[in-house]
Amino acid sequence: MVKFHALLISIIFICNISYSQNIVGKIYSNVEANTLFGPVTVSVQISSSQLYSLTTQTTNYLMFRILSGNLTILGDKRVVLFPLNSIVNPQDAFRYLSVSLIQKVIKDGNTPLTNIEIRNNGILTITNGTFTLEESVLCPPFCP
Repeated sequence: MVKFHALLISIIFICNISYSQNIVGKIYSNVEANTLFGPVTVSVQISSSQLYSLTTQTTNYLMFRILSGNLTILGDKRVVLFPLNSIVNPQDAFRYLSVSLIQKVIKDGNTPLTNIEIRNNGILTITNGTFTLEESVLCPPFCP
């Protein structure tokens, strides 16, 4: 029985290491995104190179919020990355996406500017070229 418990704990530990980062988001064509999520109501542009640089300053996720036309970006553990002088309260709602997918949208879109967008029902999308990233997760309540 002790061996069984040790084996079970080992399996759970290995699985936890293997799946420590869940991929959050899905890449769509712009046409698909417009059909699925509706038109863009608010858009803030950021340099693609600057956004890519921000992805290298964190490990798993970037979190985004547009409030009154101002973009705020956080890294893992809600560390403020952009703009550096921002003050964020723990209850402030952000939407997060995986760094790997943000990098892929920037690379595949291959344009110098990336749009961080708000669509119907507060849906946040990231668009570069002909590609749009969505299916973000709201934090809080679901914070990594």
